[in-house]
Amino acid sequence: MISFPLIFADEVAPHGMTQKPVVLAHWGPFQLNNSMVAEALACALVVGVIQVGMRNPKLIPSGMQNFVEWLVEILSNFIESLAGRATMERGFWFFASLFIFILAENTLALVPGFGTFGWGQYVGDGKSIWDFEVTEPFLRGANANVNVTAAYAAIFFFMYFYWCIRQMGIGGSLFHIFGSKVKFPNVALNWAFIVIFFLVGWIEVISILVIRPIAFTFRLFGNIYGGEFLLDSMYKMAPNLAFIILVPFYFYELLVAFVQAFVFFALTAAFTGMITNAGDDHGPNAKEGAH
Repeated sequence: MISFPLIFADEVAPHGMTQKPVVLAHWGPFQLNNSMVAEALACALVVGVIQVGMRNPKLIPSGMQNFVEWLVEILSNFIESLAGRATMERGFWFFASLFIFILAENTLALVPGFGTFGWGQYVGDGKSIWDFEVTEPFLRGANANVNVTAAYAAIFFFMYFYWCIRQMGIGGSLFHIFGSKVKFPNVALNWAFIVIFFLVGWIEVISILVIRPIAFTFRLFGNIYGGEFLLDSMYKMAPNLAFIILVPFYFYELLVAFVQAFVFFALTAAFTGMITNAGDDHGPNAKEGAH
């Protein structure tokens, strides 16, 4: 049975929104869940907008082409101001795609009725469509699935290490983390700072390998899942007044959707620029320029 009541909540289930996505189909070990369907829709939306905008590019842009070029320009300028020109030239394709796709997924999950189509059951007397509660929605916010946000974090850190090693080499990257950045005429003072930077470097290693991946994964997941759970809970408090009660929460979640996409995008660019730009003047590939 499929239900489509006009509400703002993302899922209407008797026991509340679940942390795990609903598996819709499976072929052997491969499973198709409702988060994957939502992610595919977001990808199709982004690709469709770009195809429409750049299908017949003109020298003087207008309409959708103007929007696409404006978005590219504003993102490239921001990345350059935040992380440097070299980082922008290396990774614009990655950082800009990350921001656009995360934002598309976040906002698509807030479309009214997004999580109210699916399998379910009638409750109460079951005499009207409003007595039908969806327990297995066909769609769920992609970033409300921790596996999706963990995949974003994993892909970023793979690219992060690739860019660092390509720009500075393994030795240059290790020196940037563990090497002393100051020199004094006093030999004893120099050795003291060598030891200090070496110890601080291990804190940086823990941050890179443990803290940052966990933070990237759960910051995005927690905010998006929490927002959907909030909308779901507020709807259930007064279903008949949901179209009024949920309006301020709905616009708040739109702000959260943008902010979380922006934070993920900005931090990935900043962390990459902190180390790759350090190699522009001192790394083994300094004369090669950006890659």
